[in-house]
Amino acid sequence: MEDKPFEFIPAAKSSPFILTCEHAAADIPDKYHHLGLSDADLNKHIARDKGAGDICRLLAEKLGCAAFLGKYSRLLIDLNRRTDESELIVKESDKIQIPGNADLSDAERQKRIDRFYAPYYKAINAYIDNMKQQGITPVIFSIHSYTPQLKGGNYRPWQAGVLYHKPAAFADYLYKNLAKSSKVIGENVPYDLRQYNTGAVIICGEEKGLDYGLIEIRDDEFDNLAAGAAEWAQILSDIMLKYRS
Repeated sequence: MEDKPFEFIPAAKSSPFILTCEHAAADIPDKYHHLGLSDADLNKHIARDKGAGDICRLLAEKLGCAAFLGKYSRLLIDLNRRTDESELIVKESDKIQIPGNADLSDAERQKRIDRFYAPYYKAINAYIDNMKQQGITPVIFSIHSYTPQLKGGNYRPWQAGVLYHKPAAFADYLYKNLAKSSKVIGENVPYDLRQYNTGAVIICGEEKGLDYGLIEIRDDEFDNLAAGAAEWAQILSDIMLKYRS
């Protein structure tokens, strides 16, 4: 039997938070032959969110909360999209062609959904239901990172952004508290989630009437990966431990 296509960290104590990290890894199953990409390409932002998985694991430990992390590259299938979106499986990312996604058949698209995408959301939704049965109302928090500058794009000056689709109490709380830090923090940057209707925080949070927030951290904060992840996990845990306290 194949392994689960996601990593699950169970809660160590009672916490309202469920962490998600859709772009934690750059791995591609062997049968896909790296989707025709080089090792160098798979070490770029197009394949994974640098530092996001590291923060997620550290934060789960500090908060004692559950976490779900994708095990495979967003280029295989993007867990932060809906199944009917064109960007679920991209043919090009930041001007780099993805040969293994060219001329994708409907059957292969559905196979990837069934094997790599659906189990992730099924597990998160089941965990949400279980928490509710225990009388705990979950708060969904998704952790992502972004490149300082896309090819041909403008430099992104924020060290992090807090995103939401519709106003959410946790997103508002997180933004206001991060804005007090020494970091340069933006709201709904580097892209505006209010213009979209996709992602784990909406699918598992907003649409279920749950509180949520999403953070995007500029990935040069992780040029020293261990130090950057530790710093951000501490910043976030200090803020999150006081939420609803």
